[in-house]
This record gives sequence, C-alpha cells and structure tokens, in this order.
Amino acid sequence: MIRRPPRSTHCISSAASDVYKRQPQNPKTPCAGSTGCRLEVNHAERLFKYKLYSQDISHKMLLKSMQPGCGQIEIRKILTELSPPFISAKSWAIADGRTGQVLFGKGDSDKREIASLTKIMTAYVALRLSFALNIDLYHTYATASEHAASVGGTSAMLKDKDKLSLIDLMYGMLLPSGNDAAIVVAEYFGSLLLKPKPKDKKPAPVNTPQNEALNPEMAFVVEMNSMAKQLKLSGTVFWNPHGLYSYSNRSTAADLARLSSLAMRDATFRDIVSKKSYIAIGYDSAAKEKEFFWQNTNKILGKGGCNGIKTGVTDTAGPCLVTNIKLKAFCFIIVLLNSKTMDARWDEVGKLKEWAIERLRQIEKISKKSKKYKRKVLRTFKHI
Repeated sequence: MIRRPPRSTHCISSAASDVYKRQPQNPKTPCAGSTGCRLEVNHAERLFKYKLYSQDISHKMLLKSMQPGCGQIEIRKILTELSPPFISAKSWAIADGRTGQVLFGKGDSDKREIASLTKIMTAYVALRLSFALNIDLYHTYATASEHAASVGGTSAMLKDKDKLSLIDLMYGMLLPSGNDAAIVVAEYFGSLLLKPKPKDKKPAPVNTPQNEALNPEMAFVVEMNSMAKQLKLSGTVFWNPHGLYSYSNRSTAADLARLSSLAMRDATFRDIVSKKSYIAIGYDSAAKEKEFFWQNTNKILGKGGCNGIKTGVTDTAGPCLVTNIKLKAFCFIIVLLNSKTMDARWDEVGKLKEWAIERLRQIEKISKKSKKYKRKVLRTFKHI
C-alpha cells in the first residue's frame, strides 16, 4: 500500500492562514538581443551542458547567464577543469546564503532521508505561527506530554509534565537536537491549529469530524507539509516533527538549502543556532524549578565562518549536516546528506567551502575583462 503524507482535514485559524501568503514570482527578464527570451545553443554548447550534467554537477545559474563574449572560453575551462574535491556524502549542495539558490552541487535534487534536519522546518513553522498568532515565545509555557518524554533518539532530557517556555523548547530542539522538545512544540502549536474557527462571532462546536481526524502533533505536521508546498520545496515531505522513526521524512539538498536560507533570515532562529550552549530554567511536575543544560551538536560552530545551523543522523539517513558559512566576501549554505562517517562531515564542509571560493574568485577575475560580461555572470552572485 502506498502511504501518502498527512493532508489537511481541519480549518486553520484566519490569523495563521493570512501569514502564509505566496510571494509573487519575479518576472522573467528578457534576454539581451532576443525578443523571445530564447538563446540559440550551438553544438559545442550542447556537448558542454551534457558533460556537466553527466558529472551530476549543477551549473544552471552560470549556464543561463553565459553569453558569447569576452572570457566565455576561460569560464568554461574553470567549470570543467576545476573539479570538486572528493566528498563522501551521497548528495551535497553549495547555495548562496542570501537567496538559497544552488550554485554547485552533486545529487542535489535526489530525495533522501534527512533525520533531524527535519527540525529546521519544525522551528521555522513554529516561529511563523508564533508571529501570526501573536504568541510571546518568552512568556508562553508548554508542558511535556508522556508521549514526548518517552520518545527515543537524541533528547533534551524532558520528563513527563516538565514545563518550559516556548523559546527554551526551541533551544532544546535545535541545540541538542531534542526529539522530545520537537514533539512538545508540535503539540502546542498543533492544538492551536485545531481550535475551531469562529463563525459569525458564535463559537463553533468544539469537536468536529475534521478536528477529530487529527491529533495536535499531526496537525502541525500537516502545516509543515503545507509550508513546504508554499515554498515550492517539491522534493520535501514530512511525517513527524523530529525526523526519527520515519523513512518518509525526505527532502533534497537543494530544498534544504532554500529552507535554511529562509530560516536564517529570522533573527530568533539565527540567534538560537549560533549558540554553542544554553541553560534553561523550567519546572518539574511538582512545580519546582528545574535546570536544563544543552550543548550544540554542531562541532564546527564558530570555526571557518560557520554560524549555524543543524546536524542530523540516523542509521538509514546517515550523518547529515547543514551549515551557514559567512565570510567577509562570501555567504554560503552547505548541505551534506548521508556522509560516510560522523567526523567526515566537518572536514568536507571545509573542502567544499575552499573549493567554491576558489572557483568563484577565478570566474570573477576573468569576468572583469568585460563590464558587460561581468554583469551577466555575477548578477546572481551579489555577495562577491
């Protein structure tokens, strides 16, 4: 039997639905010297494209920008001769950190399990809902359920009926990658999504067939899939908010780069994932203060320009990593899915960073020979 991802069978509050408006697409810019925005591609260009795609290296942005002119042969030479370093990850992508547009990658459109990288979307949706519903993350508390406290995998060490603020739960979800904290967040916001929508200022029935079909956690997962659809993450689907015990939590390196770029624009998210450790004060089941200490699982945080964002690993997904690299002249999102070992992730991020910088600098150096060609090639590389 083919399983389908959770779909919405409930009515989302108007405040939540209003915030999720589709952003208008940028109109296509007519190509220079062409009224139909279509470039003729000669035989050599076709062979060049075939060679790139056969290597599974995505250069769509550069190919689209390339026009006959000064430096074209040199650019092609760089693209074909400056091969990427050996990377053990089955899929990887290097994206512009400001736009999420993939610059280089291998297997970046392949759908793979993403383990705890799922929590990037969990946090992103929770932050969007908190803004839409005017919820104060610092003074709103949620209680851990027995289901959340008993989940396996990486944990924020929550016990049944522990009570923490939503902002602390976000730290517990993103730093130690707590599956328990992710469930508490999902249950809290899911319960808000399941609240009946008022009609003509009269309260609707509390229990409706639509609401009974979903529990709070799954209602939140529905919202995660809805957000993935709105962001046009066509290769992404979720079955739970934490990434454990599910072969169907899948995405692509390109989709994760896009999502991570959007998440890093949020100041709260950016502040959380940049912390190496965090101390939270909550309450246990007897209403006594309880201290939690969490350390970030990202070992390269603060090194080589890395300021986030998330690690992940399961037996079937393998070691995964998404990092945000911010340097003086460059800003990258680097995604690795299913690396060979846990430690290989850290080294491979550095290799890809240095390789991408070297490649872009050579392209920039050649493109300076022609101002017109420079505008064509570097239009999308605004951070250079």
